[in-house]
Formats: sequence, structure tokens, C-alpha cells
Amino acid sequence: MSYNNCSETITENIFRDFYGAKEFIEKSAIPKEYGFVSKSGTGYKGYPDFFKELQDFCIVVEAKANDHTTACAETKHYMQINNICKDILGIAISGQDEKSLNVTYFLKENGIDNIVEADIDDELLSICNLTKIYKKTKKEEITTIESLTKTLNQINKEFQNDNIVRDTERSLFFSGIMIALKDPTFRSIYKYIQTHSNDEAKNSSTKLLEAHNLNEHIIDAIDKQLQDKISNLSKEYHWKDKFSFIRTIDYPLQKYKELIKKIEKRIFVPFENDEKRDILGKAYLIFLKKAGKVDNKKAL
Repeated sequence: MSYNNCSETITENIFRDFYGAKEFIEKSAIPKEYGFVSKSGTGYKGYPDFFKELQDFCIVVEAKANDHTTACAETKHYMQINNICKDILGIAISGQDEKSLNVTYFLKENGIDNIVEADIDDELLSICNLTKIYKKTKKEEITTIESLTKTLNQINKEFQNDNIVRDTERSLFFSGIMIALKDPTFRSIYKYIQTHSNDEAKNSSTKLLEAHNLNEHIIDAIDKQLQDKISNLSKEYHWKDKFSFIRTIDYPLQKYKELIKKIEKRIFVPFENDEKRDILGKAYLIFLKKAGKVDNKKAL
């Protein structure tokens, strides 16, 4: 047996000693029906070092002697490629003794490709504690999505009652505000933006809306954020044209600010730094689902 195999065996033994020899199914005994595939990319069957199926979720474990990066990568591999129809908790473990042990936990929701690193201390946890953490995470996610849906319903209702945005443009308007809020300057000034002055109105060739200045700041913030996303400079895209309809939104200024504040407080801030990056995508999809999709041809 090579030195590397012996070293990895030490890590595996630390795991066995903590949980007990019979708590997890080990690689050689994991049923093929779970559909794990070799990490070598050959397409042949392969298995994680340890596996356990619980009522609500499964646990996948990969152990390495000292290469924790590889342990994490292989854990994610087995979490992604399988026939399991449950949520999966992944454990990547490395180290040669309990004091130097390195442990990372991952969560993957059934039916979603995204894998999230869990905010758990660098230590092994009992099955009981892992189950509690899993249930707490699911409860928080459900509560968050329920709160998100409620807020989006309220916003959509405001759009309908105030008739300020076409049905077909509500999702784009919402996404525009979310993009603008990514700009630190916009977040710091939008509450203080005032309506145009009398001189500005006199010098304008068109009638200025009460929210003219705020609309312009939103478009500028969107353009600033999205121009940075262009990967191929030879393919120019005029983001201001895409969101130019915002210039025609005639909304009472104070009410407009309150709308943006609600989106910032209840949607943008809670999810901007959340490791579950798919939540913003869920927010947008929920809004699309709730918003009307037939152009009502009403003037803006």
C-alpha cells in the first residue's frame, strides 16, 4: 500500500471513529442504483468514500489525506452526478488528526444544479445535528421565499392599481431597478433626488415628468452596471435603449422612492450577499409568473 493510500486511510478512520463503523455505507457497498459515476470522466460507475440516505436528504462524503481542494471538488462531483431524487448534503474532509482536520459542508437542493457551501464550523457534526441544520436551512428558505412572493405580489398589485408600467414591461422594470441598486452611488442618492427645477422645465423641449430626474439616474445606473458585463467589445449593446421606456414612467416622486426602498429592503439587501445565488433568479421568475403577460396597450 502506498504512502498516499495509508494517509487517506488515516482520514477515513477519523471519520469512521467519529460516526461509528456502521453509520455510513462505504464505497464498496454503495448500491449502483444511486447512479454515481466515476470522477475520472470515463463514464463508468464510481462511488464516494461514504454515503448515507436519510428520510429527507442524503449525505455524500469524500476524504483526502491533505488535499482539501480535491476533496471539495470530488464531493461536488458526486453531489451533481447521480440518480438521487432528494436534497444532498456533501462533506469534504481532509487531515491526519482531529486537531488539523479540515471539514467543508455543501448543500444541493433536489432538481437544482447549484451547490452552496454551508456556513458550518470546521468540525464533524453528529447526524442529529446535521439533520437539525438541514431542517433549519429548509425552513429559512421556505420563509424567505414566502416573504419574497408576498413582496412581489404587493409590487405587482401597485403596478396594476397605479397603471404606471405596461404588463409586458413590469418584469423588465423590476429587473432594471434591481440592477440599478447594484450601483453604490445610486443606492446612496436615490432617496434624495428631487424633481426638476422650473428653469429645467422651461429649457426642455419636452414636458418633464415629476420623476424625470429619478428615471434618468436609474437608467444611468443600469448602463454603468451592464456595460461592465460586456465580454466582447466588438459587440456593442446600448443598454440605455433597452431600458429607455423607464423615461416615460410617470409616477409620483415620493411614491416612486418608496417603491424602490421596498425593493431594496425586502428583496435586494437580503439576497445580494446570500451564498444561494439562485435566489435572485427565483425572485425574478416569481415576478414574471405573477406579472401580467398581455400588453394592455395603455399609454404610459
